[in-house]
Amino acid sequence: MRTRWLAVAALLGLIGGWLRSGTAWATDLSALQARLAEVESLRALRVERDAPRPSAADLRRVAQGSIVTGMVGRKAWAAAIVDLPIGRFWAGLNDETRHPGYTAVAYSELLSGSPCRSNRHVFQYLPLPFVDDRWWIGILYQNAKLERASGGAVRELFWRSSTDPSEVTSPAARRIIEDAVPIGSTRGGWFLVALDPYHTYVEYYSNTDPGPGVPSSLTSRLAERGVRDTVQAMVRFAKEGHPVCPVY
Repeated sequence: MRTRWLAVAALLGLIGGWLRSGTAWATDLSALQARLAEVESLRALRVERDAPRPSAADLRRVAQGSIVTGMVGRKAWAAAIVDLPIGRFWAGLNDETRHPGYTAVAYSELLSGSPCRSNRHVFQYLPLPFVDDRWWIGILYQNAKLERASGGAVRELFWRSSTDPSEVTSPAARRIIEDAVPIGSTRGGWFLVALDPYHTYVEYYSNTDPGPGVPSSLTSRLAERGVRDTVQAMVRFAKEGHPVCPVY
């Protein structure tokens, strides 16, 4: 049963390691607060304006090096400082087809659009024990307006889901959807702020309905674990996985 719970947690958090983030930088709460105040007006340019935000108490824990998580309704969120430049972490986020092996997703395929670019459609498959495996299509967008306004120092990646089987044409993906179940729905996003050339402040949230067979009580209980695991996996991939997306 524990194995099943961990797999569902991965699903809730994913829906496109180790970490005590940014401890070399993130011991000065006042510096973190000042930097976030500098970019506060840019939040009005976010597409995901209703994304959860950490409280002042949460930011204190972030500044101490923690990955802080929480729940707002069905939205699971995480905030952290990662010891990576914003460009390198961004490159890792946008390289979904190479995330298998770092996240619990076992198969990821670009269906349409360009790799690492906005408005790409990515098929993803997650095997689950004891319940039907899940598949979905993530439709991913980059907030170009926010990026331009900040000179690249603030960025947003967000997604919606589709489960339209007509988009899935490759033999490998068609075989998967014959035996797996589409998720109910998912949407969410990443919000990044460059703190200095070596550290990035991260906010992440996911609002996922995993579909039939997963009790709602289990869904909410495991969602926070899922977003924490996703932040950790993205840090590890950005450091070790040699993302092919451009670093800028």
